[in-house]
Amino acid sequence: MEGRSLSRIEVGRTVPFRPETGLPDGCRGVVRILVTGSMEAPPAGARLGLDVRWEARGHPPEGRAEWAGRLRVQGEPERVEGGDLPGRLLGFRGRLQETMAGLWGDRAPMVEALVLARREHLDPELREAFALSGTAHLLAISGFHVGVVAGLLLGTLRLVGFRRRPATLGAALGCWCYVLGIGAPHAAVRAALILTLLAAARIRGRPVVPVGALASALLLLLVADPRNLRSIGFQLSFAGTAGLVLLRRPLGDLLDRGWRWWRGRPLVRGRKTRGPGEGILRGGADGLVAGTAATLPTLPLLAWHFDRVSVVGIPATLAVAPVVAAAIPGVGAALALSLIPGPLAPFLAGGVGLLLAAVEAAVRWCADLPGASIWVSRRVLHWGMGVAWGVTLGFRWLLPGRVRGAVRRGAGAALAIAAILLLPVVPGPAALEVHMIDVGQGDAMALRLPSDRWLVVDAGPRSDYFDAGERRVVPYLRRHGVRRIEALVLSHPHLDHVGGAPAVLGAFPVRGVLDPSRPVPSVAWSETLEEARTRGVSWWRAESGLGMRLDGVELTVLHPDPDTAADPELSDWNDLSIVLLVRYGRGTVLLTGDAYHWVEERTLDQVPEGLAVLKVGHHGSRTSTGAALLDRGRPGLAMVPVGDGNRYGHPHPEVTRRLERRGVPIYRTDRDGDIRVRVHRDGSVEVRGSR
Repeated sequence: MEGRSLSRIEVGRTVPFRPETGLPDGCRGVVRILVTGSMEAPPAGARLGLDVRWEARGHPPEGRAEWAGRLRVQGEPERVEGGDLPGRLLGFRGRLQETMAGLWGDRAPMVEALVLARREHLDPELREAFALSGTAHLLAISGFHVGVVAGLLLGTLRLVGFRRRPATLGAALGCWCYVLGIGAPHAAVRAALILTLLAAARIRGRPVVPVGALASALLLLLVADPRNLRSIGFQLSFAGTAGLVLLRRPLGDLLDRGWRWWRGRPLVRGRKTRGPGEGILRGGADGLVAGTAATLPTLPLLAWHFDRVSVVGIPATLAVAPVVAAAIPGVGAALALSLIPGPLAPFLAGGVGLLLAAVEAAVRWCADLPGASIWVSRRVLHWGMGVAWGVTLGFRWLLPGRVRGAVRRGAGAALAIAAILLLPVVPGPAALEVHMIDVGQGDAMALRLPSDRWLVVDAGPRSDYFDAGERRVVPYLRRHGVRRIEALVLSHPHLDHVGGAPAVLGAFPVRGVLDPSRPVPSVAWSETLEEARTRGVSWWRAESGLGMRLDGVELTVLHPDPDTAADPELSDWNDLSIVLLVRYGRGTVLLTGDAYHWVEERTLDQVPEGLAVLKVGHHGSRTSTGAALLDRGRPGLAMVPVGDGNRYGHPHPEVTRRLERRGVPIYRTDRDGDIRVRVHRDGSVEVRGSR
C-alpha cells in the first residue's frame, strides 16, 4: 500500500492514514495504521510504501471506515516519490508539522490544533481542560480561525494596493486554500462558504443577508454528504452560527434597554463613544452579547452529546480568544520566516510560545474553578425542555397580547428550572434495571432499583492512556441522573474490574464498598481502598449468606465463603470473585464476576431455576459458564462484557455454543454497546442496546 498519514506518526500509536494505491476493489477512504516495535517513525506527510496486515474490528461503527480496523505495518516503511494532488497537499502539511515541532517543541501539539486542526498529540489533560472551561471550540478550526485568516488576507491585500473588490475576492480564495490545505473540516468549510457568499454579494453590490448565506452553506454541505447531519461538529457549528445571526441583535437590544435604564445611553448599539474607557466597555459588552448568542443554541446539543455544560465558557472565551487571535498570525509569520536562515523565526516563535503559555494557564485555571462545568442527565434535558416548551406554548395561547410575552418567558424559565430541581424526587421506573456499560475488555455494571437508587458492580479497566471509570462509567451514570450510589460492589481485585473504582468514588457519594476484603498486592485495589478511606466510605466484607433488601429487591452473596477467603494457598484472585444473586419478584439476575466452574458448581443449590438474566462469567472464557450452571439456571438471556477484537478470543466459541444450544439470546458489549435490561416483577424482561 502507498499513501500518507494525516498526522505525525508516533511508534506504538495509531494515526489516520490516507491510502493512494493498494486498497482492493477500488475501495477508498481513511484508515488507521500502527507502526510498532523498533521501527523509526517516518517524517510527517511523507509518501510511504508499506507492507501491512489488516486487523478488522468485529463490529465497526456504521459508515466509518477509519474505525473498521487498523493496518499493522510489517517491516520498515519505505519512502516513495510522487502521488496525487491531495496527497501532495498532505505532504505540504506534514512538512509544516515538522517545522512546527522544530520551532515550538513541547507546544507544537497546541500549534497544530490551532492552525491545522490536528489534535492527536495534544495532552489529554489539556484537552479536557479546554472542554471543562468551555473553550474547546478554539482548538477546532471554525469560523473564528477562518475569520482571522480572512481578515489578515484582506488587510494585507488592501495594504499592498488592491482595490476593495479584488481584495475581497482574493481573501475568499485564500481562505479556501487554507481550508482545503488543513483537510476541510466541517466548521471551516461552512465558514469559507459563508465568506464566499458574502464576498460575492459585496462584489456584485447586492445586500448581504446572513441568514440566506448560512442556509445556503447548510444545504450545500448536506447535498455533498447527507451524513454530515449526524456529525456532532456539524450540528454545533451551525447551531452556534445560527445563534450569532438570529440572537445577537435581540440580546444587544435587551442589554441596551437595561443600560439605558441604568445610565441613560445605549451600550451596544450606540455609535458615539466618549473616551477610551467607554469604548473598552462597549467592546466588552458587544463581545459578551456575541458569545452569549453563539453559546445558547449549542447548550442543549452539548448536554445531549457530552452530558455536561460549561458554566464559565463565555467569560473564558472572552478572555482567551483575543490572545488566540494574536497567536494565529504569529504562527503564520514564524512559519514564513522559517524559510529564511537566521534567528528571526525562533525569536518570533518564542513570543508566540509565551502567548500560548498564557492561554494554557488561563484555560487550566478556568477548568479548575469550582463548578466550572455541570453534569446534565438526559432525563433532566427531556423534562426541562418539555416543560419549557409546554409552558411557553400554553402562555402563548392563553394570555392576552400585552402581557403575553414577558409573562410567558418568565414563567417558562421559572417552571423549567423548577422541573430540573424537582426531578430527583420524581418516582423511578417500576422495574429493576440492569445496565452493562461498554468499557472494552473489562466489567462494569449498574443496577437501578425501582425507587431510582443505584448500585454499581465493578468499574472497568485502567491503563496509562485510558481510565474506564473516568471516561465511561462516570459519564454513563451522570447521563442517567445518578447522584448517589448505595453500594459499589468490587467482585475481585483484578485491574479490569477495579481500575475505574477510584474515579467512581471521587465522582459520587458512595454509601459503602462491598468486596472480598482480602489484602492483595494490587495497586488499583490499594488506591481504591485509600480513596474510600479519604472520603469516609464504609468497607464491607462479602461472604456467602450476606444479604440486603432495598426497594423490594433482594441481593444475596453466594460466594466467596469464609473458608475460600481465608485459604493461605489461594493464588488466583478469580477464586475470590463475588457471585451475586439479585431477586425482584419472580425476576432473578445472577452476576458471576470472573468465577470459575468449581465456584459455579459449589453454588448451584442456591441458584434458582428460570433466571431472567445471566452475566456470563470471566468475559466468556471457557473456564466459566459451564453446562451445569446453564442446565440449572436456564437463563432467559446472557450478557457478555467483552472488548472488541480482544487478544483472548472472548467470548470463547465453546461458551457461545453452550448458550446457543440451549436457545439463550446473547448480548455482547463489543457488538451491542451499552446494554440495558429491564426486569419486571413478573420475571419478564426488555432489552435495549446502544448500537
